[in-house]
Amino acid sequence: MRAMLSLSALVLAGCGRCGMVDDSTLTDDTAGDTAVDELPPCDAPAASEDWERDLLHMDLAVDLDALTGTATLTVAASGSSGLSLEAQGLTILAVTGDGCAYDWTASDGSLHVGLPTGGDDPVLTVAYDFTQQRDYDGWLSSGVTFTWPYFCGNLFPCHSDPADGLSMDLSIATQQEGQVVVFPESIPSDAPSYQLAWAVGLYERLDLGATAGGVELEVWYLSGNQDAAERGTEDLLPAWEWFEATLGPYPFGERAGTVEADWGAGGYGGMEHHPLSHVGSPSMGDRVTQIHEAAHGWFGGGIRIACWEDFVLSEGTVTYLTARAITEVLGDEAGDETWAEYDDALAWSLEHEDVAAWPDGCGEVDILADGLFSYAPYYRGAEFYRQYAALVGVELLDEALGAFFAEHGGGAATMQQMMDHLHLACGEDPTPLAETWLR
Repeated sequence: MRAMLSLSALVLAGCGRCGMVDDSTLTDDTAGDTAVDELPPCDAPAASEDWERDLLHMDLAVDLDALTGTATLTVAASGSSGLSLEAQGLTILAVTGDGCAYDWTASDGSLHVGLPTGGDDPVLTVAYDFTQQRDYDGWLSSGVTFTWPYFCGNLFPCHSDPADGLSMDLSIATQQEGQVVVFPESIPSDAPSYQLAWAVGLYERLDLGATAGGVELEVWYLSGNQDAAERGTEDLLPAWEWFEATLGPYPFGERAGTVEADWGAGGYGGMEHHPLSHVGSPSMGDRVTQIHEAAHGWFGGGIRIACWEDFVLSEGTVTYLTARAITEVLGDEAGDETWAEYDDALAWSLEHEDVAAWPDGCGEVDILADGLFSYAPYYRGAEFYRQYAALVGVELLDEALGAFFAEHGGGAATMQQMMDHLHLACGEDPTPLAETWLR
């Protein structure tokens, strides 16, 4: 995400990026009032609480007209008989397995299910209703989704813990005439739950071509905003190729790009919904935002953060990599302009934000309520890397960041792991700089 501090594709005729789902006939939130009563109970224990069960995959089908969804979840086998999911904005209708009904309870925004122990990875289907949300916390009236950082439970049953990655497939049905629904049919590699997203509107598509790594890049912009879309993504392909060459292959499939998001007044910046990142309408023409969101395919998406306290591992690293890519692709003058923008934001942060870019602990910080979502992780994080590059050389730091992605891509990592890696790979201890800029 590029900081949005103002926070409080398919045409229905068809295309290759989306699909249709059948209308749901589910009704209400009590297990006893649905056709599931006709199914025998699954051979599984009673519902119980367990937030540690690993989600492996979700196949999500959504009907935007009926506001219903079915989430088919593959869960890691375990000696535990419980599974707990966030579902704060959902009305749960049924939880079923292979021709049977699982025991479940829903209360206080959570769904608890009883599952078999041991054996194969259990698969369950959760049928539910959802509602339109009024804030940046689910399905918005403007036609886009927004679930970062921990609002996925307003859209589908989930774990919002950023370390808990899963692969995801998505299909969407709607009969809104003339509207285009833009979404990825698949997120093939493990990703945080908030990475899944879609957008509905009067969209048009711009083809940017294929990268050297074989990724077809595209931009979906709202009618009338083509000039901004072309301006902002003019250098996206060579920047993407620099990321591929420096960090490694893109992990989220062979098609990727940007979708314009109508987030309302003041909704600038971007969100890393790879493979189709969302960029706010006011920022579509901003090169830095477009390249920043692309870089999240490697850090923040390709490597998840282990805790919200490690937010700087995503945003600080990506902010630095954005300036590096711009410098390499467009030259020193464009790089200097980017760093000048960063310097202004850094100065503002140092004067106005009393928050550490890298707080101590893990799982102790609420990224919104405690103010961590601020300029600090972005621009103090980028300055940390900039100062370290001045110490060890930009090329050596490039190599170290690529090696870190090779080691941790597809999983979650901590900023401390990055610190240890930099010390080993570059030969200089980054701790003093981290104490100055991050702590």
